[in-house]
Amino acid sequence: FQNSNLSKTAFAKANSIPRTTFNNILAAKLCSSNAQICDQERKRQRLSPYENVDKALLSWIKYARSQNALISWNVLKEKSLEFANELGESSFVASNGWLQRFNSRHNLSFKKLCGEAADFDSSSLKEWKDVVLRDILERYESANVFNVDECGLFYRILPDRTLCFKGEKCVGGKKSKECLTVLLAANMNGSEKIIPLVIGKFLKPRCMKNCKSLPLFYDANSKAWMTADIWEKTRRRWDLNFSKQKRKVALIADNCTAHCTVDGLKSIELVFLPPNSTCVLQPLDQGIIQNFKATYRKLLLQDIISAIDRIASVCVKCNLLY
Repeated sequence: FQNSNLSKTAFAKANSIPRTTFNNILAAKLCSSNAQICDQERKRQRLSPYENVDKALLSWIKYARSQNALISWNVLKEKSLEFANELGESSFVASNGWLQRFNSRHNLSFKKLCGEAADFDSSSLKEWKDVVLRDILERYESANVFNVDECGLFYRILPDRTLCFKGEKCVGGKKSKECLTVLLAANMNGSEKIIPLVIGKFLKPRCMKNCKSLPLFYDANSKAWMTADIWEKTRRRWDLNFSKQKRKVALIADNCTAHCTVDGLKSIELVFLPPNSTCVLQPLDQGIIQNFKATYRKLLLQDIISAIDRIASVCVKCNLLY
């Protein structure tokens, strides 16, 4: 536009841009350029009075992160004091303010660790894909390749924040820690989902006293978690079902200690993932379990709204049958 020698109206019309939109674009660009000029004039690079400690600590951090080492706030403080002693900086104090400015100067931030990808060997990933997975796909159709995985579900946990008026006292009850284990399984092309298995703490909960049938399978143990016995029982039930359908399927699972090998299966071939590889290779961990929990959470929140409208307690209704 600046090199076109056209008016704003003529330039917008020639390029089929609405006049208002074009004016907004020019205003945003002008605002951005002014902000950059102000930043250059206002901000200045403040160097540390202990430049040698600063450089040594930064070099050490780069080396430590290349080894995927964990660096906490206290580790950073102790290492900076160690460098200061070695460099003869007797007046150096590893205060919180100095460490915060150090992080700001070098664009460092603390993040929460998640996942187990650091313990996974990338060469095993390539080998499993090129050898094991390729062999499965050559022998089975995508509709007959299943993935199975468990997840924990805190089925009664409620929001820990609430909207309230200023000055209003905000109190709540104790958070529910009641947890279930849900076993999910689906095939590769998404055309079939196996009926879920839910594992609770009690074999015959009070809420199921007069319940004649359930839309899922239910089992129990004292910790509400998968055990080798439940795993074997479930695999044999699935094997019987696939045998009736005259199907041969491959079942991919992680190498959890409860996921034992089951002898005598006629229609299911168990295939185990490499150790510590679920974050990379487990299909159900790539958003399927997350979507399942999000859907449950949405239904729970809808029930909370209904309970508020009925002036009832949502926790009374929210039992295993919910």
